[in-house]
Amino acid sequence: MKPGRIMPILFGCIAAVSLPAHAQPQHTAQWRATEATFFDLIQNGYGIVAVTSVPARSSGLPEDTYVLQKTNSVYRCVETRAAETNTVRSTAPLHCAELVKPYTD
Repeated sequence: MKPGRIMPILFGCIAAVSLPAHAQPQHTAQWRATEATFFDLIQNGYGIVAVTSVPARSSGLPEDTYVLQKTNSVYRCVETRAAETNTVRSTAPLHCAELVKPYTD
């Protein structure tokens, strides 16, 4: 599948997922938390194919979601930021999750 075709699908998946990457997954969840870090994924050949920035639902702080892809494998990494005077800093480490086929009974 060409990267241009997967982008609309990725945006739909990101918008449809209500759980943060670090939350306890449900049995039908399409994202599975991973121990891989953003750095690990980049070092292993994953490229950033999309970035979104929206206020986090719980805190209202800016939240950036990075979507990374390598062939047919897709990850997302979420970073919450806090605005300070003249600087922007991360409030927590990035949490990454892998796109997986949902488990159904």
